[in-house]
Parts: sequence; structure tokens; C-alpha cells
Amino acid sequence: MQIKQNDFEKLLEIIPPYPKTNIFHFNDFDLVSSEVLYDFCKKREYDYDLVCSDESFLKKLAKFKVQKLDIKQPRYNRHAKLYDFVFIMIDIESLEDKKLFFKKIYHICKNSAKVMVFLKNNSHDELENLLEDINYVALNYIDISKDFRVLSAQKMHGWGVYDM
Repeated sequence: MQIKQNDFEKLLEIIPPYPKTNIFHFNDFDLVSSEVLYDFCKKREYDYDLVCSDESFLKKLAKFKVQKLDIKQPRYNRHAKLYDFVFIMIDIESLEDKKLFFKKIYHICKNSAKVMVFLKNNSHDELENLLEDINYVALNYIDISKDFRVLSAQKMHGWGVYDM
């Protein structure tokens, strides 16, 4: 399933027009979102880091500067870079250790960073509880299409650092 360009562009309206914004995009299934985010970041002069763990989808993203990412690697960022917005477009249900994955995401977020988890339209109470346990706050669902919801969460600024 693909996310429609208009639906994704509407979601980007939450990003304020501040300079030097860093965006991390973990994408394993949606080409349109990568195109839209790439153009959006280029226009606003934001840093855009695109990563992919799916080998077959990685080939579709070849026109972008994309990094192959192994979910099991110890860190997800390069050069200790921190991000203001993190877009996660992977199959969350396929993760062996969801808690460890979101702890790694927590470590690459600036204080008060927004994390946007794209989910198929169904209940994800377990994921909400897990994110709250790791100190994500302001959990909120955004319905962006009939097929997708986005679970928005914010890194609680100035609170706890987690060991992995």
C-alpha cells in the first residue's frame, strides 16, 4: 500500500519553518513519502537522512542518498547526529524487539523531537504502552488515509537516558 502524496503533504504541515531542522526517515515501503520529504527538505534547506532495511525496496530508493540500515545494529545515527523529526515507515509487527528498536530511536532524537510511526488502520494499544514506558509523551493518532494512521509521539525532553 502506498500513501497518497496529498495525504503525506498535509502531514508535513506540522513541521514548523525553523532553520537547520534534521529529519530522519526510516522507510521500507513507500516511495511517494521519500520523494515528498526529499523535495520538502531541499526546498527548506533541511537535513534529510533516509535509511532502509529492506533490500528489495532499497533498489527503488536508488535515486536518493539512502543508507542501508540493519535493525540490529547498535546505533541508527551517524556522527552522533540528533533529529527533530523521525518518520518510521516499517512493519512494526515484524520487529523482534520493539522496545529495543524504540530505545534506539529515542537516542537519535533531540529533546522534544517528534516521532511519527506509520501504522495500518487498527488498534495498537501495546505500542502506545511501550512508547510511554520508554518516556515518549503526547501520544496521538493522526488519520491520514483510509489505510494508514500515524502514531505521533514526542521525546520527553530532559528526562532519563536508557541503556540498551
